[in-house]
Amino acid sequence: MNEFQRCIRVFSHSPFKVRLMLLNMLCEMINGKPRQDDKPSH
Repeated sequence: MNEFQRCIRVFSHSPFKVRLMLLNMLCEMINGKPRQDDKPSH
């Protein structure tokens, strides 16, 4: 639980771009689908 709280603390202090990147990574981990054949939307 300590690790989680530290992650949350780092997350809350990180800039918006970093948060977005982390959220994307988290979503990909949860969905469990590789995005290699996916074309980036940006």
